[in-house]
Amino acid sequence: MMTNMLKMKHILKRAAAGALALAMCAGLAGCYSEDKAWAAKMGEDTMPIGGYIYYLSSAYSQGSALVENGQEVLKNTIEGQNASDWIKDKAMEQLKSFYFTQQRFDELGLSLDEEDQENITNASNSMWSYYKNAFEAVGVAQSSFTKAYAEYNIKLQKVMQAMYGEGGERALSEEEMHDYYTGEYIYYNYFYVPFSTTDEEGKSKTMEEDEQKEVKEKLREHVKNISNGDETLEQASAAYVSEGSSKPTLGEASAIKKSSLSEQFSEALTNLKDGEAAMVDMSSGAYVLQKMNIETDYEALKNDENRKEGLITEMKGEEFTEYVKEQSANVNLELNEKAIAGVKLSLVADTLGKNGTSSASSQEESSSSSESSQASSSESSESSAESSEESSQA
Repeated sequence: MMTNMLKMKHILKRAAAGALALAMCAGLAGCYSEDKAWAAKMGEDTMPIGGYIYYLSSAYSQGSALVENGQEVLKNTIEGQNASDWIKDKAMEQLKSFYFTQQRFDELGLSLDEEDQENITNASNSMWSYYKNAFEAVGVAQSSFTKAYAEYNIKLQKVMQAMYGEGGERALSEEEMHDYYTGEYIYYNYFYVPFSTTDEEGKSKTMEEDEQKEVKEKLREHVKNISNGDETLEQASAAYVSEGSSKPTLGEASAIKKSSLSEQFSEALTNLKDGEAAMVDMSSGAYVLQKMNIETDYEALKNDENRKEGLITEMKGEEFTEYVKEQSANVNLELNEKAIAGVKLSLVADTLGKNGTSSASSQEESSSSSESSQASSSESSESSAESSEESSQA
């Protein structure tokens, strides 16, 4: 399995899946002896057998998502290959990927700073507090998980940024980044008014139809004023409060990918000119959206290193994944075949479930991987108007 770096919340989500996969029976730990404590070596670096168990378990989870629910994974074929062989091959790919990444990390003269070390520690500790007993039961020390997962992902991210960032061997030009961002993203702000009132006891009550109609009429007036330049979005929101109606929620300007917008928001924003506004009528309330100048947000992105890195990852994450996969195949490792053979895949299957997973599980795994490899370059979109809509319906 190839994971791609990025924002630590995405790393933590992925780590949770890996940690869960490692909750195996104590029989695996019983396979250990002094000469089976490591899985691979390159130079002075050694991967503990616990790291390999992590990769094998994660590969099994991926494979089970590709087998029809209810069928035994190890009795099936996956992508035309015997399931057991496919899983072992994927685990070995990940092991080699770890060492290729380490190799490139050193070649590029990279190092881990204090923030990197803190992120690695936090990612590991967060999961260890929940899965400590499961890890220790299978003979996996926290240091093994930290190395195989958290440290690997941070180094992978740093290698990618060194290659595609300014001055890198595959550096993206300013023009490429600008054209992609301004073409794929839309920048807007909003305020939201719920179709509800609160009585003297603090209880919420849904407005009657005529009340909702009145709200929308008022909002249309504000839309007209904003579009004409007679008031700002903030002034419109404040004015709406002074009219004695339901208190609106004023958002923050957010950039979000056009492909991620709902149909209603897309229709409303796409046809607007910068500075113009529109009202969107939703089930639980109404929005006043104002389209902002995407060039302004791009300038802000250029001065935010984290956002720039996120954009590079989004643009080149898949390409980088394939590059690492291809290059990793040529990595020569000293393998501890005896220790690797001692990890029984049948025990992994017994613990994780012999049968294929449901489509929901498969989608969750796919979602975790996608988010990890293509984190949005605009984290502020998480507080967008559509997030507010979801909250209001909860």
